[in-house]
Amino acid sequence: MSPDAAPFRIAPTGLLLVLSGPSGTGKTSLARALVRADPALGHARSVTTREPRSGAGEEHYDHVDREEFLAMADAGEFAQWIHPSYDEYYGTLRTPLEKALAEGQDLVFDYCPEGYLNLRRFFPERTVGVFVMAPSVDLMDQRLAGRGSEDGEERELRHAMALRDFNFVDQHDYHVVNDDFDHALVTLQAIRRAEKARLSRQRPVLDVYARYAEPALLRYY
Repeated sequence: MSPDAAPFRIAPTGLLLVLSGPSGTGKTSLARALVRADPALGHARSVTTREPRSGAGEEHYDHVDREEFLAMADAGEFAQWIHPSYDEYYGTLRTPLEKALAEGQDLVFDYCPEGYLNLRRFFPERTVGVFVMAPSVDLMDQRLAGRGSEDGEERELRHAMALRDFNFVDQHDYHVVNDDFDHALVTLQAIRRAEKARLSRQRPVLDVYARYAEPALLRYY
């Protein structure tokens, strides 16, 4: 259908959907499920200095050493980067995000709140934040232990970081409790659809309406 035949259907703008929250809440699994359900949705890659882990999800990481990471940061290559622990850095390259947004592609991220807030500062009009939480702190800790990717000391650090993350819940646009994975997934899909339809993301369509509109006086009763 040509644009002239459907003037009110405008080209979509790209959206950065960030699933934010502590470790052990299922945000990474939800991000993967969103992409499986809609292959047009991209899963943003991260650059990190941490050691590679076994299992799913590593395909979304590029591993570099500390010196290379800091050189990239100094060169302004990251849209956002964080330093959550002594030997770990995480960052998201700026150029792929700008390219995706220019092409109208949506991207999903799984971040800690600090990463989300940094990205929102860089792309304030395009970033939507969803704080994902387990039903309880105890269940969050159980899920983290079940991953088997951290030792006891690392899990204690993740727990302490999670409690600090709670300070930033009100900086997000939405809140989803992941007690039923399928329901949480459907909720996230609905959030994405609603945000795509938000009029503030479709400003060019107002010019189309203006061409058709007749003068009107708004009366209040």
